[in-house]
Amino acid sequence: MPLAAVPEWLEFDRHAILAGEVWRLWTCHLVHYSAQHALVDLATALAAGAIALPALGWRRLCLILAITAPMISAGLLLFVPDLLYYRGASGMAVMLVVLAAGTLWPRAGKRSRAALVLLGIALAVKIAAEAMGYATGWSDLPPGVTVAWQAHLLGAITAAFTVQSLTD
Repeated sequence: MPLAAVPEWLEFDRHAILAGEVWRLWTCHLVHYSAQHALVDLATALAAGAIALPALGWRRLCLILAITAPMISAGLLLFVPDLLYYRGASGMAVMLVVLAAGTLWPRAGKRSRAALVLLGIALAVKIAAEAMGYATGWSDLPPGVTVAWQAHLLGAITAAFTVQSLTD
């Protein structure tokens, strides 16, 4: 297989997954449409992961990542039937942002909690804007590729359930 074909072999491809290529539920988060797309996702994930890591530890954080990746992809498969292809770690990055906020919340003072609430509102507005077709050019997506806002929403939802289970 030529190196240029690797991203196509790893991306979320609805028909390929339904035909049994289930590894794509994990690997679609590893491939991107451009270097800028990958860097935006990586920077966000690293920053949020660094915040969550002290509270969770390496093992728990890696387990959360390994479980969340296919959950986001399966959610796309189940709830977004028109989505044929997907590449990117933005759903995972959003999950890490919400997870980081959830780990900060118990230790945060009144002012810090207000800031976390404002960041949560900003994230909700961003996802809503993407859902309405307003996307930023930060990720340098090629023509014809739109932001899969559903992956962002699924990332936030899975993180919220994860934070809830960690506090129980």
